[in-house]
Amino acid sequence: MSITSFSKEEITAGLAGYKPEISNRLRIMYVQEHITKDNFEHACRLYSNLKGASYDDVIIIEKFKGSHDKLLPMVSNASFDTPIGSVAVNDVLRNDFCDEDDDFFIDDAGYREDMSIFDQLMMLQCVLDEFRVLSIQVVDMRTSIIRELTSAVAELMRERNALVIICADASECDDEKIRSIQQAVDNREHSRLMNYLNTGDAGINGAGPFAAGILLADNWELDTELRLAGGKGQPFLFGHSCLTKYEKSNA
Repeated sequence: MSITSFSKEEITAGLAGYKPEISNRLRIMYVQEHITKDNFEHACRLYSNLKGASYDDVIIIEKFKGSHDKLLPMVSNASFDTPIGSVAVNDVLRNDFCDEDDDFFIDDAGYREDMSIFDQLMMLQCVLDEFRVLSIQVVDMRTSIIRELTSAVAELMRERNALVIICADASECDDEKIRSIQQAVDNREHSRLMNYLNTGDAGINGAGPFAAGILLADNWELDTELRLAGGKGQPFLFGHSCLTKYEKSNA
């Protein structure tokens, strides 16, 4: 059962069961592509870390399903609508990305009802007050494209009050693999990490958005912590990159 069938009251009650574990302000979150009844508690635990925070904009980055000649498409919606309500798209910011690099396009080829953005918005609408959203999809997993994406997000969002949500599927990952990823992140071994992700050996489906998140965190000099929740049955990507010098109250 998808979270999109949950009521606001059910999600709010789930979030109420967890206190934030991270006192520092989050700039990037890494989360499983889809939130379901089976992993809902893990999602609540992760998203509870946003309690008390506020953001003007949330960028949600996910993989594009299939192939397309537009490598970094952004759907043209004026808003994204969930059963909880409507969240406005920051159209000015979307146009800024198109002006920033040649591979960003406003394009609806990737619009689907099962986009990850809808699952994440259901959680965000229950833990944050007003915010705008922007969807970026990643078609091409080449390192050059991921670096282009990272560079644009880093440049445009560095000084903004924004959160970046990285969606990836860790269902084929395990604790040993996530430790290897964390070690590469800690040691800033980006080339080795990109190779590990691109071969598929890391067990991360949606490696492009995930790699972009890691490179973005390094660019912003954030501390990153990655782990899995859910054990061997259904691993759930559970990670964040935060500003270690700033508490949430200083946002």
